[in-house]
Amino acid sequence: MKGFFSDLIQYHFLFLAFLASLFVGVLSGMLSPIIVSRKIEYISDGVAHATFAGVSFAFLISVSTLPVAVLAAILFAFGVSFFSRKQRASENNMIGIFLPLFMALGILFVSLTKGYVPDMMGFLFGNILLVSETDLWFLLVVAIAVTGFVALFFREIQFYAFDEGMAKHYGVPVAFIHYLTLLCLSLSVVASVKIAGVILVNAFLITPGVTARFVAKSFKQMIVYSVLLSLFACYFGLYLGYRLNAPPGTTMVFTLFGEFLLFYLSKPRKKPSLPKR
Repeated sequence: MKGFFSDLIQYHFLFLAFLASLFVGVLSGMLSPIIVSRKIEYISDGVAHATFAGVSFAFLISVSTLPVAVLAAILFAFGVSFFSRKQRASENNMIGIFLPLFMALGILFVSLTKGYVPDMMGFLFGNILLVSETDLWFLLVVAIAVTGFVALFFREIQFYAFDEGMAKHYGVPVAFIHYLTLLCLSLSVVASVKIAGVILVNAFLITPGVTARFVAKSFKQMIVYSVLLSLFACYFGLYLGYRLNAPPGTTMVFTLFGEFLLFYLSKPRKKPSLPKR
């Protein structure tokens, strides 16, 4: 452990990776309880895959990948929500239609790219050790934005996450909160892809919230526990990757699953209630 801390100070790329893991821990921990409670896990998975189309298109037209990936993620999330809220197709139907569409676009853009085609493996599976200072600033801005969103609209988010009908009854602007949540989700996915990749990023957005629900007695506690679990998984996963010479994104996901398994097995089972006579 002492050697890890000394290397953090000595190697700039490792220090950037450490800071990036902390920012991802905060933003994923904040959003995870909302995603889990609102049951929009599949949208977050679809958004992650939609960024593949954005990055591929950016390579095709030779521009920066970040803004195009953000645009693709927002288009996917808002598109799914727009069509499903018209009640002519379910949310899962639209995800099932949009996800392969965006993946097909990504494959098409890669095939049309002339000359050098960048290696997509790093994007699909992530590499936190290649995080740049630009990536770090973007992560910081997104983490602050997500924290501000949750802090400012906590009451509205709580109603929205658990009962949309009740939220409307109490005057909560459900559509506004919903689309703002999707915007934060899209930005968080794009910001986190460099660390975990398209394939694994969903673990950061779902697992902490599910694990926190085992011990939390309120929605506020659920968010606090989720952030703590996510921060620990990001830090300890980075340390494990350093010690084992393994991809840090994978060791972070293993740590998240280890936390889930620990709390799942330690939570006492509820006794089945007997029918009243």
